[in-house]
Amino acid sequence: MNLTDLAKHIQLINQPSLQAIPVTHVTTDSREVVPGTLFVAIKGYTVDGHDYAELAVSKGAVAVVSERPLELSVPNLIVRDSTRSIGLLASAFYQYPSEQMRLFGITGTNGKTTTTTILRDVLTELGHSTGLIGTVEVRINDTVVPSKNTTPQSSELQQLLAQMYAEGVTDVMMEVSSHGLELGRVIGTDFDIVGFTNLTHDHLDFHGTFENYARAKGLLFAQLGQMASRHKVAILNADDPYSKLYETMTGARVITYAIDAMADVTASDIVQTLSETSFCLNYQGERHPLTVQFIGRFNVYNILLATGCLLAAGYRLPEIVQALEAIHPAKGRMQRLDVPGYNVYADYAHTPDGIEQCLKSLVGVPKEKIVFLIGTGGNRDVTKRPTMGEMASKYAGTVVITTDDPRFESYDSITSGIAAGMTHDNFVEIGDREEAVRYAAKLAQSDNIVVLAGKGHEKYQIIGNEKIPLDEEAIVRATILKTEES
Repeated sequence: MNLTDLAKHIQLINQPSLQAIPVTHVTTDSREVVPGTLFVAIKGYTVDGHDYAELAVSKGAVAVVSERPLELSVPNLIVRDSTRSIGLLASAFYQYPSEQMRLFGITGTNGKTTTTTILRDVLTELGHSTGLIGTVEVRINDTVVPSKNTTPQSSELQQLLAQMYAEGVTDVMMEVSSHGLELGRVIGTDFDIVGFTNLTHDHLDFHGTFENYARAKGLLFAQLGQMASRHKVAILNADDPYSKLYETMTGARVITYAIDAMADVTASDIVQTLSETSFCLNYQGERHPLTVQFIGRFNVYNILLATGCLLAAGYRLPEIVQALEAIHPAKGRMQRLDVPGYNVYADYAHTPDGIEQCLKSLVGVPKEKIVFLIGTGGNRDVTKRPTMGEMASKYAGTVVITTDDPRFESYDSITSGIAAGMTHDNFVEIGDREEAVRYAAKLAQSDNIVVLAGKGHEKYQIIGNEKIPLDEEAIVRATILKTEES
């Protein structure tokens, strides 16, 4: 594609002299610039892409898109919003790959990773070639690529989608974060079926207010468009009050799901154990019992959402149920660690609601038999911390308070915020997470349960600007082995 053709996809403020110069790459990262690149300067949190425009030109950029005039030796395309522009440019450059596949988008506070993984695994069971874009990983068929953000930057996202299509993928499952929606990262991405998990307290450091956070999530449903002939579908949680708002924001067909409220897809007769959950899946008069290898009421919600998405895609309930019974939970989501003789779980819970749902899944386990390690990130939403402590102390008899990614905030500042909400005294504050994991592991016994919350699948910690390796499963195994030998 050439520069003149690409420029037609964005609204320019100026009238630069453009030529049919071949464009070989589109990016916002000056480190990725190669000869023939169209460089889009975006102002981020810590760096401003405008400051790297000259460097991009020196590396071969043939033009620069920016929000202010720049003195450059190549055409300078000035726009009101370069973040919005990169989505439109990248989707055009890669020839609209999202339109060539069936694209599922899942948003909400908790449950996005589990739901997208369920969808991917069920569709794989049903014989489809799948792609996954999420918190844990980016997966193209059987190839796994570590994920940088829950929702990748626009140019990276369109490149991934194009690669998926080139490799024969037919169905893509994508976690869509509030950050990604607010920052316009999915502009130029055509979703077919979108789903909402739930909305609880999180990310107020970024959005400022809960109302702004809720509005950001709603952008996914608004962006489905108004073309009824495209058969777009929104799947909404009727047990969450914000679903009513999102239904008003979309022109698409709506399928609802719930456990308590009246809905299209429902679950009844739920029976939980520490290894599986049984319930009846109900839709349009059909009633199908099933047993899945997922624990907790929250996972029933995730399965209902995935089922709604699959029904919207045209699959029948019996084949969905058969596939659901064959799959396994996502990594780091109430994942039982490989520690023979002990009950140790890892979970990603890092919000008050996530903590409550995680601990409530331990049905039949006395409170005094639960050891819960809880952590939260530094330089992030501080208002949720006391409520996290309150939820942990409500359901767990012993609580180990630590950090997950402290970044530049002191350990004491983070742990004291959580401790402020504790309602019992049987807790300890250990800011160093590795030390805290060892402490929790020493409390493991054959008849109790230890839950390591906050990091889930992640095997690192962010301290300052560095990612420090941290394999909690290996630490637990080594600590228990040493304890047994002593």
